[in-house]
Amino acid sequence: MDRDGFNDFLLEVIQNEEVSSVLAITKKDLGSLSKLCEESLKSLSIMNLAHLDSNNAESSDLCIIFDDMPISKTQIGIIKNALSQKIIIFKAKKDDSDHQNFLELGFTHDVDITHTRIYSYNLKTYNNKRGWNNPEGWANPENFEKFRW
Repeated sequence: MDRDGFNDFLLEVIQNEEVSSVLAITKKDLGSLSKLCEESLKSLSIMNLAHLDSNNAESSDLCIIFDDMPISKTQIGIIKNALSQKIIIFKAKKDDSDHQNFLELGFTHDVDITHTRIYSYNLKTYNNKRGWNNPEGWANPENFEKFRW
């Protein structure tokens, strides 16, 4: 994906998800993205993983992890639990080493774009409420809350 297509993709995500603050974990220059998002975002923070491990990061609406930063399951857990409820991870298409880890952490493999795989996590849509998971769907709904087994 070229730089303009990449920026357009991120701008679309930011606008569709109604994001006001973004935390980007990368060493890349995101000047062109920040100019595109000036009107949409209140804040855009760019940091590397060293700052994440030292608790210098602030929470944000969306966290974007770029493919130039190798990230561990523990670091992803820190982001999920303390920093952001929406996460996008970009990985090089040729790098399959973390695919299983991302799936184990609740990420979905969204799309492959040219040389990049995109994984996403959204706490609000991660575990949708199921219609069958209620007392009416059980074997004896008339006994629900009547007996202690």
